[in-house]
Amino acid sequence: MSWTTIDRELCTQCGICVTRCPMNYREVEGAIESCASGATCNLCGHCVALCPTGAITHHEMDMENFVDIPGGMPVDFEGFKRFVRERRSHRIFEDREVPGEHLEKLADLCRYSPTGSNRQTVQITFLRDRDRIRRLSDHTVDFFERHIDELERKARENEAAGRDLPQTTRSALTLIDTLKRVVAARKFGMEVIFHRAPVVMLFHSPVETSTPKDDCVIASTIVTLAARALSLETCYIGLFEFVANRYGPVVEELNLPVGHKVFSILVLGYPRLKFLRTVDRKPMKVRWL
Repeated sequence: MSWTTIDRELCTQCGICVTRCPMNYREVEGAIESCASGATCNLCGHCVALCPTGAITHHEMDMENFVDIPGGMPVDFEGFKRFVRERRSHRIFEDREVPGEHLEKLADLCRYSPTGSNRQTVQITFLRDRDRIRRLSDHTVDFFERHIDELERKARENEAAGRDLPQTTRSALTLIDTLKRVVAARKFGMEVIFHRAPVVMLFHSPVETSTPKDDCVIASTIVTLAARALSLETCYIGLFEFVANRYGPVVEELNLPVGHKVFSILVLGYPRLKFLRTVDRKPMKVRWL
C-alpha cells in the first residue's frame, strides 16, 4: 500500500505532486497515481503542503500538523536583519531557573529545522543539574590541563621531523593560549566552560547519517534566535565539543545513545547584561562567478 493516497473527488489533476516528486507520483492514463514507500519517500511532506486542494493524505505523518500558511511574510527583511544583529553571545546570566515549558518550546521548534536528506536524526540533551554541569566543566578543564603539554610536545616532534600535523592537532594548537587561560582561571575559582549558566543544551546525532554536524548546528542556530523571543540568550561552547566525544569521564557522564556524538553546544539563561547597540563586523567577502 502506498504511504500516500489521493482523494479523487478533490484532485484536479494539476500535476504539482508529479512535478515536485516524480519518484512517488506519476500520471497513468490521465490520472495521478501515488506509489510512495519507504524506499522512495523521505517524509518531507512537500506533496501534502503543495497540493492546492488538500487531496493528498500522508499516512506516515501527522496530518493535523500540516497548518495552512496565511498570505504575506510574517516579518520584513529589515526587521529580521535587526533581530539577527541584536543577537549576542552571553556568558553572564541571572541566577534563576529557566521554565521547563520554555525549553520544551525550543526543543519542539528544532523538529522543523532542515536536515541533510531529511533524516531528522538530531536529538537534544538538556543539562539543568548545577552539580552535574560543574562536574562536566571540571572534567573538561582536567582534559585540557593534561593535554596541553602533550600537544606542544607533539607539535615540536612533528616540526623537527618535517611531518605535517594531523588536522585535530593543528586545530588544538590554535587554542593553546586559550586553554592555558582556562586552566589558570579555574585556579581562581572561575567556571569558564559553561559560565554558571542554568541550562546547557547538547545537540547530538548518530554519526552514520547524512550531515550530522550541519544538522546539529542548524538546529542550535535556530535556538539562538528563537530563545531571544522568550527573553533568553545563549552562547556557543565549542571547547566542550572537543572533549565531549573523546574523554572517558565526560562520555560516561553524558551517556549518549549508542552511535551518537555531540556536534553543537549552547548555554542558555536570562542575561544579566543588556547590550545597547549592535556591534561592527568585518565586511563579508563575496565572489560572483
